[in-house]
Amino acid sequence: MATRAEQLATRIEQGAENLIAAVQHLTDAQWQTPCGGEMRSVGVLVHHVGTMYPIEADVARMLAENGAAPGVDWSAVDSINADHATSNVTPDKTQTIALIRENVRKAVDTVRGMTDEQLDRLAPNALAWNAPMTVQNFVENHPIAHPYIHLESITTALG
Repeated sequence: MATRAEQLATRIEQGAENLIAAVQHLTDAQWQTPCGGEMRSVGVLVHHVGTMYPIEADVARMLAENGAAPGVDWSAVDSINADHATSNVTPDKTQTIALIRENVRKAVDTVRGMTDEQLDRLAPNALAWNAPMTVQNFVENHPIAHPYIHLESITTALG
């Protein structure tokens, strides 16, 4: 029987693969389509998800090990997102898909290595009004949910 950590890691992998499956056959025009309120193109959003996996893994690890992730708040997230959008205006689709496949491994391996005790650890989460939340909750709301959040925007933009 799979451990909780293994089940979570599998869900992270599934999210990445679902995103890849949804975008791998897009035309160049579709890849460059703006995504409404996201104010970024499809390609930039997909690249963003791939870029964030190691960062999300590091935050999950900090929460699991230390019960805190200093400096991780919405201001930091907004800054990372803005910097990413300006430095990755026209990401290559093939390279972006390879980036996702490479970077998702860090999140998967990090979560797969967690114990139930670590997943159950309560830590204040500045991304949720400093509410004490479990590390598992962070994993579910970030490396698992992240590709689905942007996939919804991408699907809407592409009609």
